[in-house]
Amino acid sequence: MLLITCPVSQSDELVADRRIRSVVNHPTHVALSVECPACGSVHVYRTGRRWEDARRRVAEADTRSATAAATAASARAAQELTRA
Repeated sequence: MLLITCPVSQSDELVADRRIRSVVNHPTHVALSVECPACGSVHVYRTGRRWEDARRRVAEADTRSATAAATAASARAAQELTRA
């Protein structure tokens, strides 16, 4: 049995093993294709420590780039104010 969260209905569903349609082993994660009892469609769930590490690195990089862009924008605004 698996406990999944349906991305369509946002509900937690308990799913039997027979609803697993495929399992694919990737270098960074394992992908499970599961038939959802809530909405009837097939959702892919990825598991694994390396997958979570990669997602965390991407999120941190996005945060750093957003912070850098905000700093650059405020520096440009400050320069324009000093020129006026």
